[in-house]
Amino acid sequence: MRLRLITTAAAVGLLAALVAAAGVWMWRDQGPAPSEPVGTVFPTARALPAFELENHHGEPWTRASLQGDWQFLFFGFTNCPDVCPMTLATLAGAVERLDAGGGPVPEVVFVSVDPGRDDPETLRRYVEHFNDAFMGVTGEREAIDRLTGSLGISYSLGQPDENGDYPVDHSAAILLINPEGDWQALWQPPHGREILAEEFRRIVRRYNEANQ
Repeated sequence: MRLRLITTAAAVGLLAALVAAAGVWMWRDQGPAPSEPVGTVFPTARALPAFELENHHGEPWTRASLQGDWQFLFFGFTNCPDVCPMTLATLAGAVERLDAGGGPVPEVVFVSVDPGRDDPETLRRYVEHFNDAFMGVTGEREAIDRLTGSLGISYSLGQPDENGDYPVDHSAAILLINPEGDWQALWQPPHGREILAEEFRRIVRRYNEANQ
């Protein structure tokens, strides 16, 4: 009788182990459960107005420059002590993950709202510190305001101190432009490189399905 109970218990234990193993295999086969999206994707991409800025090569950067490829846009200034370097480092990490995984890799464009201090050469040195392929852009105040206004990006320049230095407050959103040059999505902080890479892939997949 005792032997029979031990044998039965062993059989039940073995069956439970097999079921658990099968459950783990089924979960791995299905992949991880989709996480809640962090970014905001517009049902219909939003067109941008005409504008003309200048990239860090001294070349015109216009609405036409946004067409043909996916692009991440981020607005800030090179003297930014925290938000800008952290965000550009996050974008560099996201691009690295996308590049390693295959598929499209978006261009990253850093738009300076501080043209008084951020000339093309300053911008070039700054963005290339994070990634050689990053593009720095700035221009006349009116053109900057036209673009920021259309994207809901706010910023303000503080009063200069005795040394001529001044703070700049600005939005910390990352924006995504689709290959047609239209505004497709945005991410407000907090966000991370893994989230940006994962959600970018999802957006591209749905965009391609909708445009087949």
